[in-house]
Amino acid sequence: MKKWSYLLSGVLIGAVVATASSSFADQVKSLVGEKVAGEYAVKVNGNSLVENAIVVDGKAHVPLRAVTDSLGANLKVDGKTIQIESSNTSSSKQTNTEVKTSSGKYQGWPSSKLEERKSELEKFVNDTEKDKENLQKSLEKYNKLREEYSGNKKMMDNLDSETKGTEEVLQEAETNIAKYKTELEEINKAIASLK
Repeated sequence: MKKWSYLLSGVLIGAVVATASSSFADQVKSLVGEKVAGEYAVKVNGNSLVENAIVVDGKAHVPLRAVTDSLGANLKVDGKTIQIESSNTSSSKQTNTEVKTSSGKYQGWPSSKLEERKSELEKFVNDTEKDKENLQKSLEKYNKLREEYSGNKKMMDNLDSETKGTEEVLQEAETNIAKYKTELEEINKAIASLK
């Protein structure tokens, strides 16, 4: 008798879990494959964001990270929860000298948030430059292998493919470094304007 009750309980629990996960999957898939009806520029406090909003099924979808960064708010993803803390709540705990605001893209950012973003960008630049050096070493290695295997067509084709992929990643790294350095200049100007 106990076996049947366990079996029945298992079937019921399985049905509930399957139904719940199926309905959740339907919610997640609701935007997949949908047509983007439009794309709109987003301005926060008069400053345009680099990323645009899209309209899908009559609803605007705004790039949350870009918006919170432009407002100087903290964005944290914890599991399936997105937590946003505005700079007003964090800056109210700071002294008046720290709450001075900058101009331009970083208007309204407290100096502590600017310094935090500056250190993030410096880390991004440093890490990306290390990646760039490793990619350049890979390209040098491919060139040496080309000389060694010049008669082997299959090996040359593989080296050509690897070289092309590495060059594309290297170009992306160089673009990101330039983008990060430009943003660093803007942040340094914003920090200087607060002093």
